Amino acid sequence: MTARAPVPLDGTVPEALADRVLLQVGYRRAARYRVRVDTSVSGLVLTGDGALTKAGQLREEGFDGALLVDEACYRVEAASDEAPFPSLDNGPLPLFGDPLEHLMLAHLAFADLALTPTGYLHAGAVGALEAAAARVTRLSDPRVVFAVPVDASWLHPGPVGYLAEVLNQVAGPKAVLVGGRPDARGGAAGLARLLEMVPGAGVLRTGLGAFGGLGRGAGFAAFGADASMRHIVPPAPAQVSSGGGPGSPAVLFPELMDFFLGLTLAKRFDGESPGCSCEECQGEPLDRFTSMAQQVPAAGHNASSLMVWARQIRAVEACGRAEWWQQQCRQAVDSSARWNARIQQLPGFTVSPDLSAWAELPVLRAAALHAN
Repeated sequence: MTARAPVPLDGTVPEALADRVLLQVGYRRAARYRVRVDTSVSGLVLTGDGALTKAGQLREEGFDGALLVDEACYRVEAASDEAPFPSLDNGPLPLFGDPLEHLMLAHLAFADLALTPTGYLHAGAVGALEAAAARVTRLSDPRVVFAVPVDASWLHPGPVGYLAEVLNQVAGPKAVLVGGRPDARGGAAGLARLLEMVPGAGVLRTGLGAFGGLGRGAGFAAFGADASMRHIVPPAPAQVSSGGGPGSPAVLFPELMDFFLGLTLAKRFDGESPGCSCEECQGEPLDRFTSMAQQVPAAGHNASSLMVWARQIRAVEACGRAEWWQQQCRQAVDSSARWNARIQQLPGFTVSPDLSAWAELPVLRAAALHAN
């Protein structure tokens, strides 16, 4: 099955992705989420080195929602001046044509748009950024999204201005992915600042920033379905796995807008769990995901809950989304305090730094930007 070939609405936001909050998932776990994706407001970003093959399988199985393929080359190699797309530039060249064009056409056989395989952009990698932007500009294909995986330091007040300048030189769609260890408050402010300067850019592989970004002018966004999909770890030498892992799946507590292990929720609720009204749970309590045997229904709950948010923010006028999202975050902060008073446990439910950052970030400039 061949994907649609959309024409961007204004040169930067492709119609197939506009205003959507996609789910970014590891390609091996796509089956857990595809049935809970509301294709009217969302879609999937398949991630990893087998993502392109999985995209073809999904299309053959009849999945017709918005679909992107992110092979995540930035997890393995950094961009350089000579090789901004290292998985292509450091490999054998085709007999004819641009290797980037060949790969993008392969993606477009199944995906709605093609994401460039840009290497990780470390702090100060100006030449690599410029080289990648020049290659995408030469390609001049409105179906190709310039994927820009930047270290969090690029969002600082100085570098973010230059990043925006380069992004604005690329006429087609573009998307930012943030790596490293960003300070939550500074990261949210930096992302908002970037989107003010480059409205319509996408925000991929993030968490609450997917909705916060959409409120600040992003054209589309992707929320990571699990923790590894909500940030980028910069390329580093292979490390030996420490083994082990959680004894229960991560579960989204929508009222608190955060993920907690299922066992943690069961302990905190102590038999007094609220029922959940999402499509997966249909009134069942949130404290039932207490073993890894519940990974699939937990994933369904998480996806269904995120779809509620995606439908809600889509229904808000663009000029009011930043304020609406801030209000949701503030309500979640207040809900944490109410639940802690109710359960009387230590440490209780803690408020994540990301939630605090989006709850406190000023919204006036973003609202004015949308209004203009």
